Amino acid sequence: MSSLNPIDIAFLKGPSIVQKETMIAVIKRTLVALIVLATFTFFVFYLRAHPELLATLARLEPFTLLLLALGYILITLINASVLYYSLRFIGKRVPLLDNIVLTGYSSIVNFFGPLQSGPGFRAIYLKKRYGVARRGFFTTTLIFYVFFALINIVVLVFASSRALSDTLLFYILFGLGVAVLLTVVLIFINKVERVRYALRAVKLHDKNFWLIGAGAFALTLATAATYFIEIHHVDTSISAFQVITYTAAANLSLFVSLTPGAIGIRESFLVLSQQLHGIDTSVIVGASVIDRAFYVGFLAILFLALLLVNSRKRLAVFQLKKRE
Repeated sequence: MSSLNPIDIAFLKGPSIVQKETMIAVIKRTLVALIVLATFTFFVFYLRAHPELLATLARLEPFTLLLLALGYILITLINASVLYYSLRFIGKRVPLLDNIVLTGYSSIVNFFGPLQSGPGFRAIYLKKRYGVARRGFFTTTLIFYVFFALINIVVLVFASSRALSDTLLFYILFGLGVAVLLTVVLIFINKVERVRYALRAVKLHDKNFWLIGAGAFALTLATAATYFIEIHHVDTSISAFQVITYTAAANLSLFVSLTPGAIGIRESFLVLSQQLHGIDTSVIVGASVIDRAFYVGFLAILFLALLLVNSRKRLAVFQLKKRE
């Protein structure tokens, strides 16, 4: 029986560990390239299908574009901070820069995907990269959504009450009503053991819990400031309170967004809540067109910036390994 040569033995044993790692690396690079190409293609086709977006952007003044850019950068940073403190709440420490990069990518996924696709994308990435348990991540996400929903619901309740009466007596009664409600809630918490146990499980004493709530409040304000810029480009007579009420209605529409960027859903919420914010339909449509046009362009630029950041990080890792 003839002896096998080294090549035959290697073939029978299958690919080596080095070969497998090389194949995995090639597959990963190929997938990354395909995802990047697919995203660029999607942006191109989206803009070709909506040429009015580019035309709208071309009509905006440079100063307005700058203010909107600063507004959306602030929104992205606040979302990244919320993610940072949410992970610290469950005992995970992820570098803030990684949170910003992940928030940027999930913003793109959240806009073009159905419902709230961003949290699902973040959960998968954090599980694979940092071993973050999905249950813990979705618990903190739920905490943020509760804060975010409550803040915007309170604004709408206040706006609906204010629409009935706009006197000093109303503000006094509203303040007393809030105080009475808080007192009742505190008494209920003290009397019911199960409620106290549930709240202890939520870790109300943890400062990160309240920082998540502060992030939700800051996000509402930053969104309102951005909408204020867009609305005032269409109609300068709209007041700040009207914009805040408009923002609350728009924010609540995100919970039932079935279309990319809640297109159509958000506008429906805004029209249905017209009696609360008092903004005309033509202004809603005009501001929405500006918002969609700018945000798609912002996401495209953000995607390029994230690719640049990732390429630099990969280059730094490669050079470090080369030195070793």
